Amino acid sequence: MGIGRNRTESILGDPRRTLLSMALPMLLAILVENLQTFVDGMWCSGLGTEALSAISISSCIYTMIVALGTGMAVGASASISKSIGAGDMRSAENAVPAIIAIILGMSVLSSIAFWFLAEPIVHFIGQGQDIETCMEYIRPFLVMSFFLMMNSVWVGILRAEGASMICMGMSLMASGINITLDPVLIYGLDMGLEGAAVATCISYAAVTFVGFWYYLSGRTTVKMRFRGFRHDRKVIREMLSIGCPCSLEMFVAPLLMIPQNAIVFSCGGSNGMVAYTYAFKFIDMALIPANAISKSLIPIISAEIGQKRPDKVLESCRIAYRTTLLVGFTCMAVILIAADVLVELFMNSESMEAVRDEMVLAMRIFSLTCVFHTFRLVGTAILQATRHAVLSSALTLSRELMFLGTFYAASMYSMEAIFWACDATNFTMMFIITVFAYRAVRELVREMDGKEMRLKSMISIK
Repeated sequence: MGIGRNRTESILGDPRRTLLSMALPMLLAILVENLQTFVDGMWCSGLGTEALSAISISSCIYTMIVALGTGMAVGASASISKSIGAGDMRSAENAVPAIIAIILGMSVLSSIAFWFLAEPIVHFIGQGQDIETCMEYIRPFLVMSFFLMMNSVWVGILRAEGASMICMGMSLMASGINITLDPVLIYGLDMGLEGAAVATCISYAAVTFVGFWYYLSGRTTVKMRFRGFRHDRKVIREMLSIGCPCSLEMFVAPLLMIPQNAIVFSCGGSNGMVAYTYAFKFIDMALIPANAISKSLIPIISAEIGQKRPDKVLESCRIAYRTTLLVGFTCMAVILIAADVLVELFMNSESMEAVRDEMVLAMRIFSLTCVFHTFRLVGTAILQATRHAVLSSALTLSRELMFLGTFYAASMYSMEAIFWACDATNFTMMFIITVFAYRAVRELVREMDGKEMRLKSMISIK
C-alpha cells in the first residue's frame, strides 16, 4: 500500500520533480522501443534495398494497428490520472477492465479489416512491386494485433498511476526479446522479413502476459477486478471522449502515409523510398526526449486538473517546452555534423551503397525537424490533456493533408524537394499547434481560477 501511495504522489507533487521522475524512465523506455525498430532495420539491411523497401511500403499497416491501441491508451491514462487526482479510486479501477474489453473488440475488427485491405494497400504504394515480400512482413502483425495494441495500453494505464519505472522495465523486456530473436529468426531460421515481424510479435505478446500477471498480482495502486465488474458509463464515456479522437488522430497519420509513400515511391523508386524512410529513423531517435516528456505531460496535467491547481499546469507546460527545445537544438546539431558517420549503420549490403548519398542529404535536411517537432509534440499533449482531443485530431489531420499536397507538388521536381517539403510542413504546423495549445492552457487557467473564486465567495457568504 505504501508503494502504491508513493506512485500516486509522484504525479501529484512538484511539477519539475514530477516531470523529471516520469519522463526519465519514459525516455529510456521509448529509447529502447525505438532502438528495437532501428535494430530491425539494421538487420534487415543485410537483405538488401528490396527488403527495406518492402518494410517501408507495408509499415503503415503495422503503424495503424498500433495507433488504435496507443490512442485508446491515452484516453485510459488521462481518465485514470484525473480520477486519482480527484481521489476517486473506484472510477480509476473501473477503467482498467473496460479498456481491455475495448481493445479486444478493436483488435478483432482491425485484424479482419486489414486481412482483406493489406494487399491492395501495398499494391497501391509499391505500384505492384514486391507485394508478396510485403505481405510476408505484415501477416504476423494481423494475427497478433491484440498484443500490439495491449502493449501501449499497459504502458498508458501504468503511467497514469505514476509507475513509470514498471513501464520502463516492460519496454526493456520487449526490446531485449525482439533484438535477441531478430538475427535468430531472420538469418538463423532463414525466415527473412517474416522473422523480423514474428520477433516483434513475440516480444509484444510477452509484455501483454507480464502486464496481466502484474495487475492480477495486486501490486498496482489501481486494481484490476473482473469479478463483479460493472460498466461505469461515466468512466467509459470519459475514456472514449479522449481515446477515440486520439486513436483517430494516430490512425489517420499512417492512413495518409499510404498516398504520401506512393508519391515518394513514384518520384524516387525503391532507393528513394529507403533513403526517405530510414533517414527519418534517426530523427525518430532524436525526438525520443520530446516524446517522453510529452507523453508524461498528459497524466501530469490531468492529475493537476483533478487537483484544481492551475499554477502547476502552467509550470509543467513551461518546463516541458524549455527542456524539449534545448534537446531539439542539440540533436539537430549532432545529426547535421555526423550524418556521414551515422548512415554507415545501414550500409550492410552492396545494394545499400546506392542510397548512401541521398540518405545523408535527407538526414541533414530532416535535422531541422528536431526543433519543429518538439513544439508540435508538447502542444499536442497539452491539447489532449486539457480535453481538446478533437481539436488535436483535426490539427493532425490538417498536417497530414498538408504533407500530401506539398509532397505531390515537390515530387514534380526531385526527392530533395520532397525532403524540404517535409520540413516546411512541420514548421507551419508547429506554429499553428503552439498557438492553439497556448489558448487551451489560458482558457483552462481562467476557468479553474474562476471556479476557485466562486468557491471562496460561497464559503465567505456562509
